[in-house]
Amino acid sequence: MWPGLVMAQAGSLAAQQRGAASYPAPFFAGFNPVTAEDIVRRVPGFTLDDGLDRRGFAASAGNVLINGERPSSKTPISEQLSRLSASDVERIDVLAGSAGDSDLRGHALVVDVRLKARRSGATNTFVLQAGMLDPGRSINPVVGLSSAFRVSALDVNLALQAQPKRRGRIEYDKVLKAPGGALIEQGPEYLQGSYYEYKLSGKLGWRPSPDDVVNATFQVTPSEEGRHTYSEVFDPAGAPIRIEDSRVVGDPGLALEAGVDWERQVSARSSFKLLGLAVHSESGSDERYTTAPILRPARSTFIRRGSESGEYIARAVWSYRASPALTFDMGGEGAFNFLDSALNIEVDAGAGPINVPLPVANTRVEEVRGEVYASGVWRPSAEFTLETNLTVEASRITQSGDASQERTFTYVKPRIVATWNRAPGDQLRLRLERDVAQLDFTEFASAVSLFDGTVEVGNPDLEPERTWRAQLDWERRLGPKAVITLTGFHEYVEAVQDQIPIAGEFDAPGNLGNGRRTGVKLDLLAPLDAVGLALGELRIRGMLQDTRVTDPVTGSKRRFSDEVDWNYSIDVRQPLPNYKLAWGVLWERSDDVQLFRLRELRTTGWDRANFDVYAETTAIPGLVVRFTVADVFLPKEVRERQYFAPDRALASNLSGIETRRAIGGYSTRSFTLRVAGRF
Repeated sequence: MWPGLVMAQAGSLAAQQRGAASYPAPFFAGFNPVTAEDIVRRVPGFTLDDGLDRRGFAASAGNVLINGERPSSKTPISEQLSRLSASDVERIDVLAGSAGDSDLRGHALVVDVRLKARRSGATNTFVLQAGMLDPGRSINPVVGLSSAFRVSALDVNLALQAQPKRRGRIEYDKVLKAPGGALIEQGPEYLQGSYYEYKLSGKLGWRPSPDDVVNATFQVTPSEEGRHTYSEVFDPAGAPIRIEDSRVVGDPGLALEAGVDWERQVSARSSFKLLGLAVHSESGSDERYTTAPILRPARSTFIRRGSESGEYIARAVWSYRASPALTFDMGGEGAFNFLDSALNIEVDAGAGPINVPLPVANTRVEEVRGEVYASGVWRPSAEFTLETNLTVEASRITQSGDASQERTFTYVKPRIVATWNRAPGDQLRLRLERDVAQLDFTEFASAVSLFDGTVEVGNPDLEPERTWRAQLDWERRLGPKAVITLTGFHEYVEAVQDQIPIAGEFDAPGNLGNGRRTGVKLDLLAPLDAVGLALGELRIRGMLQDTRVTDPVTGSKRRFSDEVDWNYSIDVRQPLPNYKLAWGVLWERSDDVQLFRLRELRTTGWDRANFDVYAETTAIPGLVVRFTVADVFLPKEVRERQYFAPDRALASNLSGIETRRAIGGYSTRSFTLRVAGRF
């Protein structure tokens, strides 16, 4: 039996009363964790969620707390956990969402990472990783360093993650056929990408009095990205038709984030928290795309892209505990967001560059947004919990440049979550809520992909998608390493965001009519001792759903774009403590996704499952060494593009089918050696 297993079975009384579980740090010793992220990813019955990539603070919450608080940063919580040493973790509490921070109450389960109190000394971690990708054979190093220490009254955490060189090669095989199957053209295509990124981050914690806590965070991320794409096209007889060549040189990019919060315990029952957060980023690139037909002059296209964006947030929250059974929260948030986007296109057919105008190529989008909310949690008994929340959101979006427009939006977002602990380890959760998606500012500006031959026009009339959601979860904990969670959900989606035709000529992000999404999910964790794998565990996750919306081109019902109908994963791990070894395998498969455009139906998927294997050893004192082979069977990404003329309205309008099979890139077979440790 693992160290700490008996303690985990008992759990903490407080956690049990909240229908949850508590796991002391020794419970995870068999997983050889180096960081807090390693621990959280092994919590039974829990799936780490980084939250949604949305503007604002409350809307982007993940499902992890640190010492009962959500960090004042929009950096993904998984990344923040990777900066904390596993040796600093005292225990992990798994809570019902209603028991956590008010921002996290939309989640069914929340993990609270409880850290040891620091008196003196430092805890340091390092991760050194080198990976080789097929088919390019390039070596991609990653270095991660973190240190937590105390300076006078300040708790300090510093981290550096460096990817000084990341290269990935993709090899394509493209075939274009007529509707009847006759070959039109064929040929290979190659893409060589290059990338570097450095992240320097820090957190400062200060407790000026027993009732006050002040935290500050920062992150600086310089990066740069480039790529070279080259293709040769041949006719059915193998004679060359043309050569296509594209080089993209990225500008040095920079992303900055800084946040600060102050929480004060006003009384034994009341507290408030103030937060400020600023995020800024900028990027750009130059592309030269040349098409060189064998019998005609070459044609070059020059594209200059640039963008600058920012977000500035102020937030206030007040909490009041009226009684042990009743808690209230209320607060508000204000934010200013902007995006400056520029796109310039010139074409040179031999007589010199000529500017090519494109609608909504250069634009600035600004949003002033505010929201207020009130929520309450009522626990009439140890078995029942009821959470209610009402949020009112208002925003004004102004667009200038190639398109000028100002619009205002106001939405009411209610949520009710009921939790019933039917018996120890047996819980039902019902959630009813309205969610409002946020508009992606990049979709207000036009975009061009020369190799795919596509143009997406910016749409200043885009509206946010609204969803009414009903979800029922049943969780059964049969032991510290045996959990099953079944989820059923139904969603009514208003103004589904998808691709729409513009003026019968262009594609653009837009809104369809109303749609629905219905499905089930499974999350199963089981010990494997009974089948001879002592201390081993099996985890199975799966999802099956059906989506329906009316297509704006054909008028018929179809699935949502870019959403799978099913996926599943099977994860097996077994530690062998007597040999200081551990091994594991992961099998993943998912459905194809489809994209519906005016003149194209695009289907993308993998021709076989993704299968990873790894072995890990702690034979070297103080180190965890892991060797991983990912995507052992070298699956190919298969993309089929069905072309229609003049559009997809009729199946008989099919004019050609292009099939592209690809191996390589960052989702291909790779061999990775990872050495991690604490010092």
